[in-house]
Amino acid sequence: MKKQFDERVARQVAKAAGTFEHLLLGRTPRSVTVVADGRWMVVGIHEAFSPVERRLAADEEGLSRVQDFHRYLFDNSLDSLRNHVRRSTGVELRGAIAHVDAFTGSVLKTFTTNPAVELFLLGQGLPTLGVPVNDHLHSNGANGNGAVRN
Repeated sequence: MKKQFDERVARQVAKAAGTFEHLLLGRTPRSVTVVADGRWMVVGIHEAFSPVERRLAADEEGLSRVQDFHRYLFDNSLDSLRNHVRRSTGVELRGAIAHVDAFTGSVLKTFTTNPAVELFLLGQGLPTLGVPVNDHLHSNGANGNGAVRN
């Protein structure tokens, strides 16, 4: 019975987060993933760049503008997203971090019910050596604006 409850809540959180992103950007996220256990939940929102953002990100100056825009949008919509998810589902998202990836042309927003977020960006897997960690971001702050360090 506990598993069904977790799945139902996870689906509700995914739907609420996806709906919020659609209202914010006017487009549906590429995917919303939720990993849940009885004590914690991690929500990932993966958005593709718009065609205009892809063209802008083709050079360094444009990429910087796209990254700044998405960080600004993340910082200024974070409280509203948390409130929307809490009102819709009762789940309190505490930790948050965003990663703008020029290589894939996407933005990954990660939220957790814990106050800190660990985001490991993995590279191409090598058959016998496993998956290299290309980058590691850490955010420690309930408002999502805690210290981020590589």
